[in-house]
Amino acid sequence: MTIFFMLIPLFAVVSGLLLYRHDGKRELLRFDVVQFVYSFVIAPVMFIWIKSFFYFVLSKEIHPPLSPTNLFVIDTVLSTMALIIYAFVVIHSLTTSFNRKMYKDPLHDLFEHTEYFHLWLSHLTMYIGSLLLFTILGIGNIFLPLEVELSKFQFYSLFLFSAVLGTMQFIMVWLSNPGKENFMRIMKLSFAFFFMLHVGAYFLYSPAFAGRMSVFWVSFGASFTAVLYSLFAVRFEALSAFFDKFKRPNWSFQYETKSTVKRQEQK
Repeated sequence: MTIFFMLIPLFAVVSGLLLYRHDGKRELLRFDVVQFVYSFVIAPVMFIWIKSFFYFVLSKEIHPPLSPTNLFVIDTVLSTMALIIYAFVVIHSLTTSFNRKMYKDPLHDLFEHTEYFHLWLSHLTMYIGSLLLFTILGIGNIFLPLEVELSKFQFYSLFLFSAVLGTMQFIMVWLSNPGKENFMRIMKLSFAFFFMLHVGAYFLYSPAFAGRMSVFWVSFGASFTAVLYSLFAVRFEALSAFFDKFKRPNWSFQYETKSTVKRQEQK
């Protein structure tokens, strides 16, 4: 086990050195390919290695052994510190990718590049990823039922909670949309896709209408609510206007740039 733990960081360092010769040559998801591998392959592997290594040492090599509570506290502190470092690794990779593009082409549209990360990569990943997570938890509940008993009032209250959850999901997507039809189209298709997964799971496995399937029914209700909003929210001007009141004005980088140019021209 010790040899295995020592080989992982060695492999990460060697891989990083071998990749560095491709620096600035190719891109992946608008990242420089080397920076992408650093941020999304090597850094996560090292994060898992750090957690595993310290857990192994703290649980197996220390005498007297630490209590589960102490192990949890130490692991939480280490994980938080590692995540903070990882956040700066991603920032470094992002700014380095910008630097590579500007070095190759001084007239590169950096604002458009930034908007790509802000809208298409980060927002779609966050929203579709959260829908995927809810779906996995919901459908997984069919195979791993909860050991809980709920009264009828408590159980039916979950549907109110699921409606609120679905409303929040849709509002977050709506507020993030800077007026680009493709973004909303992708999200509406995503809402429909994950809702159909819930419907398919319902017909295939017939989950009980009971408290032990609470996670499934909450996830089902949230996806159903989001689909309803996707179908009808844009059709009612009053509802659209209500949602628009909460939008952050002029957050699109391209829009702000054009506005700045117009103001300069007027002067």
